[in-house]
Amino acid sequence: MSKVTDVVLRMSRKLTEDIAALGRLRAAGKPKTFPRFREIRAAYLDIQGLIFSIQERLEAAGKELPPNFPQWVLRQKLSAIAIFTDISHSFVSDPPLALTSSLGAFDVLVAEQKAFNETLHTFDTMLMEAGIDDKTADELDATRNKIEQILGMIETLLLTSPKILEEF
Repeated sequence: MSKVTDVVLRMSRKLTEDIAALGRLRAAGKPKTFPRFREIRAAYLDIQGLIFSIQERLEAAGKELPPNFPQWVLRQKLSAIAIFTDISHSFVSDPPLALTSSLGAFDVLVAEQKAFNETLHTFDTMLMEAGIDDKTADELDATRNKIEQILGMIETLLLTSPKILEEF
């Protein structure tokens, strides 16, 4: 087994653990505070970074990986998106005061809006590449709908959120 394959397999084990941990955060209920949501968002972004690192090494690892490995990685990405979307939806639909009135909230809302827009644009492509069965596709369709709802809620929050001072 090549060194690259070994690294990819170790990263894959970590990915599985990290997604399970994100799932436990979802099961724990809505994040109560804005800083807690930022911590969860950071964990999700770490997962996305790990997925990107794995995908970058897939070609180098080549035939030493199981034949369906690229689809497995894509399914993990979709799973992480679904979990984080659930957490975001519960948080944004009933936001704490800090998300609607603190000065840093506007930047976070804009970043979330940008990230969810990008996810939405690549979502259908990911579904096709992952080779998803009908039951999973239905679950992911619900995720897609939640992403659209989140974008609508963020849009509303941005209207009332204090803007960053750009001039003095």
